[in-house]
Amino acid sequence: MSTSLAVIKYGGHAMDQADLAEAFARDLAQLSQEHFRAVLVHGGGPQINALLTRLNLTSRFVNGLRVTDDLTMEAVEMVLAGSVNKAVVASLAAQSVRACGLSGRDGGLLKAEIKDPELGRVGKITSVDASLLNCLLAQDFVPVVAPIAQGPDYRALNVNADTAAGALAGALQAQYFVLISDVPGVLSATGELLPRLDRNAIDTLIQQGVITGGMIPKVQACLFALEQGAGKALILDGRSPSSLLRFLKKGEALGTVIEP
Repeated sequence: MSTSLAVIKYGGHAMDQADLAEAFARDLAQLSQEHFRAVLVHGGGPQINALLTRLNLTSRFVNGLRVTDDLTMEAVEMVLAGSVNKAVVASLAAQSVRACGLSGRDGGLLKAEIKDPELGRVGKITSVDASLLNCLLAQDFVPVVAPIAQGPDYRALNVNADTAAGALAGALQAQYFVLISDVPGVLSATGELLPRLDRNAIDTLIQQGVITGGMIPKVQACLFALEQGAGKALILDGRSPSSLLRFLKKGEALGTVIEP
């Protein structure tokens, strides 16, 4: 039987709520037994905010992106490549999934440049070297990737997790690229689910102010992944029980399918 690869952006309630996280890990364990390979990319915004508060550091955002000075970057890397990454690995290990935690700095996986000097150490991905991921996948590991990239000076850069996941899905030419969301998918101006969107529709909805905020990098990551060779892209409602399993095994697209 052939093996399919899914790159999954994992975060929000699906990661933070214990019951949903356990259900997700069970589903991934079942998929692993049924010839699905997976790469997870996770976020960790609430956990970063909590640590910055404890350190008396103030968070500031520009166009939805965290302004990241040197001290903030240290905290971001501590959380994403440390506590959050290892918590995800542990939750998967509890369901007998062979997970391996790493960040985009390992093995030159993600390289980036400064996106905008106003944002500080926020990175724009310039290249992906998936060699390390391919080695892990060949040995039936599930790589769990923290979205930290290596800058030109070999220092860490903070990268949007949706963007990092899209770049990996494209580089690996994954059959499936899934962004797990806390909302039903992309919604219309009247709040109705839009089951399918292509680039023209997305551009129009962004110009109209219907797609805004954190949904913009999600749809853009989907389009990029598809352009680079990924098979299918979906913004998935992570609050629905076993939504990932139902999509990958049964084709139930519980969210918005993004088309080229």
